[in-house]
Amino acid sequence: MSPQLTLSSLFCVLALAGLCVVTSARELSGFGAPVAERQAEVAPGLLNG
Repeated sequence: MSPQLTLSSLFCVLALAGLCVVTSARELSGFGAPVAERQAEVAPGLLNG
């Protein structure tokens, strides 16, 4: 494997891990809840099927 491909793969893995950590932290802190409630108010028919 070339050094560029190895570095690119490492960067992608680190970026994905960082995204997972940020998403988990937001869910644990309850930061994402108001967004879901706002979407439900805007489009109530989408969530009810």
